[in-house]
Amino acid sequence: MFLKDCFDRTVCRLNGFFLSQQDRLGLWLPVAFGAGIGCYFALPFEPPVAVPACFFIASCFLLFDCRKNKALFLSALYPALFAGGFFLTQTRSFVLSAPSIKLRTGMKPLNGTVSDVVSFSDGHSRLVLDNVAIGSMAGWQTPDRIWLSLPAEATAVRRGDVISAVARLSVPPQAVTPSGYDFGRTLYFKKTGAIGRAMPDVKIVKPAARSFARDAIDAKIAAVLPPETAGVAKALVTGGTKNVPFDIVENYRDAGIAHILSVSGLHMSLLAGMVFAVVRTLLALIPTVALRFNTKKIAAVAALAACFCYLQISGASVPAQRAFIMLAFVLGAVLCDRRALSVVSLGWAAFFILLFCPETLFTAGFQMSFAAVVALVCAYESGAGRYVQWLAKKEGMTFYILSCIGAIVLTTLIASIATAPFTVYNFRRLPVYSLAGNLLSSTVTGVWVMPSLAAATVAMPLGWEKPFLILAGYGISLINRAAAWTASLPDAVVLFPPMPLCGLLCATFGGLWLCLWRGRARWWGLPVFLFSLVTPYFTPMPDMYVAELNAAFRGDDGKLVFREGAAGEMLKKRWMEDNGQTGGETVLCPYGLCVYEKNGYKIGYAHTKIGAYDGCERTDLDVLFVAAGFYDKCRPKQVFFRSELTKAGAYVVYATPKELKIDSVADIKGYRPWTVAYPVITLSGEIRNMTIPLKYAIKAKTVDAN
Repeated sequence: MFLKDCFDRTVCRLNGFFLSQQDRLGLWLPVAFGAGIGCYFALPFEPPVAVPACFFIASCFLLFDCRKNKALFLSALYPALFAGGFFLTQTRSFVLSAPSIKLRTGMKPLNGTVSDVVSFSDGHSRLVLDNVAIGSMAGWQTPDRIWLSLPAEATAVRRGDVISAVARLSVPPQAVTPSGYDFGRTLYFKKTGAIGRAMPDVKIVKPAARSFARDAIDAKIAAVLPPETAGVAKALVTGGTKNVPFDIVENYRDAGIAHILSVSGLHMSLLAGMVFAVVRTLLALIPTVALRFNTKKIAAVAALAACFCYLQISGASVPAQRAFIMLAFVLGAVLCDRRALSVVSLGWAAFFILLFCPETLFTAGFQMSFAAVVALVCAYESGAGRYVQWLAKKEGMTFYILSCIGAIVLTTLIASIATAPFTVYNFRRLPVYSLAGNLLSSTVTGVWVMPSLAAATVAMPLGWEKPFLILAGYGISLINRAAAWTASLPDAVVLFPPMPLCGLLCATFGGLWLCLWRGRARWWGLPVFLFSLVTPYFTPMPDMYVAELNAAFRGDDGKLVFREGAAGEMLKKRWMEDNGQTGGETVLCPYGLCVYEKNGYKIGYAHTKIGAYDGCERTDLDVLFVAAGFYDKCRPKQVFFRSELTKAGAYVVYATPKELKIDSVADIKGYRPWTVAYPVITLSGEIRNMTIPLKYAIKAKTVDAN
């Protein structure tokens, strides 16, 4: 009886809670759709296609049966969207499957059409090639698209050029940490089946038939501004963040203003506001137009058109798409005389992006962009903006300046807190002085840099862009100096160990619970959200990390030991960022063989053929990792050659007093269609896999008959 009473009271309270939150229930529908997508990516195995398909069909039938009851229909809509997100993502992963290279190749002649060019600050560039032909490789084996790196001394190419080159190709990079970024998955959904590095003698077989606006804008910016400001200007206009020098990017990250380099809501809203204000002001100066037409709606159409052009020029990244969809809702509401800004428009933006590109769910741009905007919109709907409005209504310049400063401080605090767990999950670091960095940079960007760059872009067809670019350059230089000063402050960045997936789930669920509900119940999400920042410290740290190109060891004294050279320095930085370490030293590996000893175990890593030969002759090694092209008999107890390292992505080693544990990252994350070891799933590959056994079976029967 007591249990029944408790159950009845709980059901009553839940009914009362959901009745009080009726207008907020629809906001969780995109969350259910995204949960289905996330469930597919989080699985450690590829589920049979029939299972999610049947679940999706059954949920659709349930939805149809509940169509006459509003409450039941809404309840059935959540599992339907969950199943739809799961089934959609698996279908998309199958449809986008394409041939990929499974092992590293030698030097191969190839040709293809350049679909994209990314230039880096050190002079080298990266090409994306379509319509690829690789030597004598069969068509069903040739990747649809490859990424090709060109050295700085290579011939400059443009989008649309048909080129021929000689390059060494390798498999798409796999995930190198259990909770790290999976670059191979990103390339898979872009139908990229290989990466490579070309020789300098690249030939242009057929020049591009037309020039592209982005290339022309980048060229005009580079002709006026020096490299340290031209890179930032290109990032703000065309989205070319790779042009920014590495030290400036690091300063922006450490100062907490790296979002400025990514075309997102800040830039799109500034452009929309500027165009809206200018067009409406100019129309108001024409009495005939101002008296006969609604200038507010005309300005909204002009602002939407300008934002669409900016979206195409900037490369249409995920944050830019989100910002454009939200602005389309805002400006569309102006045209329909409705409320302009609400969290509903944000939910539709998330749904549309995930509907067409579900793989963006686990990208840093999607997570941080939506986390910041959801928190800002919900906070200002809850009354955070009333203080700023109250200051703005007061008379005098002092109150106006205070309202502007208060708006910047509130926006920065809310966005920084909302994105903190996602920053830790994706980058293992958290800037401490982001408030100080954003106070100056946001003001200078909005008032000075963006208007100047917008005016320069409009003036480029007339050749009048130089004075506007010079003016923007002064503003960018000021931001660069402020970022360098903020990044140089003591303890400007806090490094974290890797955050597990449960930490990401806590941050997402807790943050959404805090933002989407109303009333006191929403505050139950705050401790869950904050708990996500503690989860990285529950993750055990490996004693050794081994990938195909490098290895790192963690000594008993807490210091890091790396192999010598540029690769070792690069790995040192990468290891410290991924694992939250702050100290490290470099050690010499004689003849390419590194030996690490802990708790009585000896582990070797050979990155040259000489080191591999020396390691294979030793009998005291418990494990030997061979990253060179060496395949011979070895005496150590366990040996992992380069082909195994390629398939595994990386190995993590735990040398505990009880045992020596070696885990493959591929085994931890699971063998999915975007991993190297997964079998080919293209249509031609499946046909070939089915016909080859049949051919051998027919041949075997013929031999037996004879």
